[in-house]
Amino acid sequence: MSMNQARRPKYVIYLLLVMLLVLAAYPMIFMVANALKNGDQYTVNPFSFGVAPPFGQFFVLAWEYLEASFFRTFLIIALSLVGVIGFGMLSAYAFARLKFYGKAFLFYAIFGLLLVPGFLTLIPLFLQIKNMGLLDSDWALILPYIAGGQAFAIFVFRTFVQGIPNELFESARLDGANDFQIFQRIVVPLSVPIMITIGLLNITAIYGDYVWPSLVLAPSQSTVAMAIANFVPPPAIVSVNVVNMQFAAYTLAAVPMVLLFLFFMRYFVAGLTSGAIKM
Repeated sequence: MSMNQARRPKYVIYLLLVMLLVLAAYPMIFMVANALKNGDQYTVNPFSFGVAPPFGQFFVLAWEYLEASFFRTFLIIALSLVGVIGFGMLSAYAFARLKFYGKAFLFYAIFGLLLVPGFLTLIPLFLQIKNMGLLDSDWALILPYIAGGQAFAIFVFRTFVQGIPNELFESARLDGANDFQIFQRIVVPLSVPIMITIGLLNITAIYGDYVWPSLVLAPSQSTVAMAIANFVPPPAIVSVNVVNMQFAAYTLAAVPMVLLFLFFMRYFVAGLTSGAIKM
């Protein structure tokens, strides 16, 4: 086989990768390009990437529309992550390193929750939240998100903790460390990539959730997903420009997730490849 023949398959692979990149990036480019247009420019040719002044006139209005929803969503995500990661790591450490009656049964019972589709629990969960008097409050989202994220977090963290060499735990106990000190000084520092992985998975799930917030929150307390789905243009927006303002709102809503994965992708991959998640 000649050198040219050997290189030909590589060129085909590169061409296929470029085509996949274009297909994956085109919706984002289409959204941003139309957010920078006005209604007349969109009507003439929505598939054109050429824009004319004024550029991005709808982003300010879109931010005013989404500002309160952004801050509420970020608060809900932050408190939910603290609960999911904190309780998940503590429970996983107990399942991995402590001995107590019924440990195997409890773990497999928790693991079985991963097999239950989320939509089956919507009605009983709604009734429980209603009976607790939490409707129309952020806790109606935070507490179910914490509870719902425990099964996967415990499974992943337990597998990781079991993979830590026993010599580390034995040497710490010889130095007089108790379980909490071992957890704080050994398990937590080593678990940072796993924490980021679990965090990113939960952030994307919570950020994009529309069904549950729409059931327990009033429209005036919208999350970002609710605000985007129930978009109502301000009175100052001419009807021909509504679609372009929607694109501006979609672009603003996508920015946090794009930045999150750009800055934390290497930690996410490190968590996936560290042995915690068995594919």
